[in-house]
Amino acid sequence: MKGETMLRSLFAILLAALCGLATAQSFPSKPLRIFVPFPPGGGTDVAARALGEHLTRDLGQPVIVDNRPGGNSVIATEALARSAPDGHTLLLTTDFHSINAAFGAALPYDSLKDFAFVARVSTSPLMLVTYPAAGIKTLGEAVAAARANPGKLSFASLGTSSPHYLGFEWFKRMAKVDMIDVPYKGGGPALAAVMGGQVTFSFVVASNGIRQAQAGKLVALAVTGPTRAGVAPSVPTFVESGYPEFTMLNWYGILAPAGTPRPAIQRLNASIVSAVKTPEVQARLATAGVDPAPTTPEELEAWVRNDIARYRRMIELTGARPEGR
Repeated sequence: MKGETMLRSLFAILLAALCGLATAQSFPSKPLRIFVPFPPGGGTDVAARALGEHLTRDLGQPVIVDNRPGGNSVIATEALARSAPDGHTLLLTTDFHSINAAFGAALPYDSLKDFAFVARVSTSPLMLVTYPAAGIKTLGEAVAAARANPGKLSFASLGTSSPHYLGFEWFKRMAKVDMIDVPYKGGGPALAAVMGGQVTFSFVVASNGIRQAQAGKLVALAVTGPTRAGVAPSVPTFVESGYPEFTMLNWYGILAPAGTPRPAIQRLNASIVSAVKTPEVQARLATAGVDPAPTTPEELEAWVRNDIARYRRMIELTGARPEGR
């Protein structure tokens, strides 16, 4: 009886291995689809299309980029959660995935349990900028000006559910300053507002900020990464500027529905990682203002869990509420 049980266990293990091998050999068996939670033309769209072109060549199947904006990325994320878990439907998501989970609002999916983590694609710091006529050259001078003018200086945010808003509200509390939040519908209008002097400060993508600073249209004060940004090595971090706990990185990552076979996840991860290492994809990511930062599936899952916890702390500290609440 004992020998029979052992034989059954060995047979089950062998069968699982053969099934996994069959899945790996047959995947993908049809075109792939990548949901993008934002409109065409933005950074996520650029990254998804760059990856899609590489995956098409590497996997031998067409890749369709499907833009489904709305709901702070919830619409596209729900579409993924409801998709067949066969590896053929993916989502290029961002730190909005973490923020939505951190707010604890009722979502039509579980941000961790309903997804399989495939690979992180990139990270990018934000850059705090001001306009030249403000006369502020450093982060220290920005804090001093805010303390000297409580409630008078302003900040361009992208709404209360954005990393820009949460990060700046967190920094305001760390620096013990009072500034006015002015919400804008998108990074472009916010950037234009600070360049035009309608607001005093804004967080922008580091590559955009340094480009405008070099053109004399902005002053770069600090970046939110743990180290200086490769695109702006002369700009100090918040850590260097006296705020050792203040670090933030935006990110792009690829998710699949929960239950997607492990061989499919591994094949996708290998293809995505190889894509992100190519000069062609890296150049496209640079135009989106992000830095290549590929990971294993396990590393992405750990990253997202930590990111949710980080934003949850920010929300608790700032008392921020999600859009419309």
